Amino acid sequence: MRNVRRYFEKGGYYFFTVNTFQRQPVLLKPAVQKAFWQAVRQTMETHPFDIEAWCMLPDHFHCVIFCEDEKLPQRWAKIKALTTRALPEFAHNAINAKTANDSRIMRKSGRLWQKSYFERTIRNDRERYMLMLYTLFNPVKHGYIENAIEWPYSTLRSGLARGFYPSSWRSIDTTWLQQQFGNYFE
Repeated sequence: MRNVRRYFEKGGYYFFTVNTFQRQPVLLKPAVQKAFWQAVRQTMETHPFDIEAWCMLPDHFHCVIFCEDEKLPQRWAKIKALTTRALPEFAHNAINAKTANDSRIMRKSGRLWQKSYFERTIRNDRERYMLMLYTLFNPVKHGYIENAIEWPYSTLRSGLARGFYPSSWRSIDTTWLQQQFGNYFE
């Protein structure tokens, strides 16, 4: 088993990247979207958090969230489990020997999510700003669109409409991002 050392501070901002199992491009399917957001809402009821930025791509998503406590692993475990249970085609009993190893079957892990995820504790406002930009402009980085405002699977449009993000984010291009933040956007 992996020995993960986490830095926890009571309350703070966090950046996450969560991938699908074997990077399968299924997250934008309507049934998966519905199950996922239902799982997020249900998790927020018992383990509250605020969404600062969120962007869903076909095989992974990025988010910046604020939590009052240190129970981050419980949140992701619950979101992943609820989403997988709501989608029978990804449940552990749908796994066959060609798509998973024995440990995945023994743990009753479905085949929707990669086991782990990337997390980063955000230490200051500049880092938070930078990671929110990275999150919201990730579809541009991957070449899906030319302007992030075109991507329907992120919080950018709604955040701009509510005045949550600066209006200048409507037309940021990758050249500007590269100049401001260097290798974060490579």
